[in-house]
Amino acid sequence: MWNYIKGLIRNGSLLTKFLFGSFVFVAVMTLLAIFGTAGKDSLPFLAIGGFSFFKKYKNRVANYFKNIETVPYWGNKFGLDLCIRLLSEDKFKPYVNKKGRKVRGLEVSESGRWFCIKGQYYPTYLVYDYNGATGDITMIDGTQVRAGDWRFDSILIGGLMEYLNADRTLRLDNAHHTMISTGDCARAFKRIYQGNYQNLATADWDEFRYRWEKELSEIEVRNMNAQNSKDHAKALRNKRIADEALHSRVLMDEEIHEIAYAINQNMIKDFSEWFRMEAFKDDMCICNGVKLLKNLGYPANKVGAQFLFDCLKDIQKPYFEEAVAVLEKYPHDELVARIESSVETAHATGDVLWGAGLIYLSKRIGYEISLAKEEAEAEPMVMSQGKF
Repeated sequence: MWNYIKGLIRNGSLLTKFLFGSFVFVAVMTLLAIFGTAGKDSLPFLAIGGFSFFKKYKNRVANYFKNIETVPYWGNKFGLDLCIRLLSEDKFKPYVNKKGRKVRGLEVSESGRWFCIKGQYYPTYLVYDYNGATGDITMIDGTQVRAGDWRFDSILIGGLMEYLNADRTLRLDNAHHTMISTGDCARAFKRIYQGNYQNLATADWDEFRYRWEKELSEIEVRNMNAQNSKDHAKALRNKRIADEALHSRVLMDEEIHEIAYAINQNMIKDFSEWFRMEAFKDDMCICNGVKLLKNLGYPANKVGAQFLFDCLKDIQKPYFEEAVAVLEKYPHDELVARIESSVETAHATGDVLWGAGLIYLSKRIGYEISLAKEEAEAEPMVMSQGKF
């Protein structure tokens, strides 16, 4: 609740509501006073005059006291109660740009699900683009929302665009670049969106965004003419172009197959540097790497073994389950050795989340991690000695 109240204070909405209420109260009291002192003969003229004045200036008054939405657009879709509950579950901190400086007015939630601009909250993965020229924020369903007065703050805008990667385009090959239209955004959204907005409010936005970007890629490729489509497929057989596409946007299954084909045919050589977590633009693109390794199969995908184990460091990421599915195909003895080595590292560094991911993988293959087994065997002895 406190996050929402802070938003009302910071964006001026609370003050606006108070001022508007005060204005209405004063206006009503003034009219009552005028009617009370006026003669009976003049009352009809005063009523007509008051109505004409209200009709003429009501829009100006309404615009001046315009209610600033604390959760623009999505707040109306999700409902007030859900927005307050979702925001209350998160903590916010100032955004720090790549230069190591805090961007005043821009905060991001610890979960990564929200960002906040001067008291206005936006779901990170449900925002597609920010246009610095027009000040419009485009949602993934194609809806455009006009930003507040902060759109003239160049430092804040720079931080926002850095955070959202809002200047990206869908890069299909080295010569064909497509700017996404709001119509295509809307079509992709409608194809993957099922149910009501209350369900979307509590959904896994990471996974939803991945499905949306994949659908958007398919729409854009279908928009190509036949020649461009052929050129696009051939372009992905080039190592430099495939490298860029793999790390910068969500790829379709057909595109993953094309890159895998080029690797299997030895058209692309020495691609081991592709599989580094920091090389990918975002979580959605990391899914590309996992899918490519799945397509290559064992033993060709051994080149990305450490990358797959790195994908187990957060069970909530959209690529986690598929990384587990790929590793399950490894020879049992080799996989066990890698699990044990990773468990030792996770234990030494105190990486509890990674440990959880490794335990999940080990249970999937019917293996009990030696460290967990030792701790389980030692527990009765500790209990018998009165130690906890």
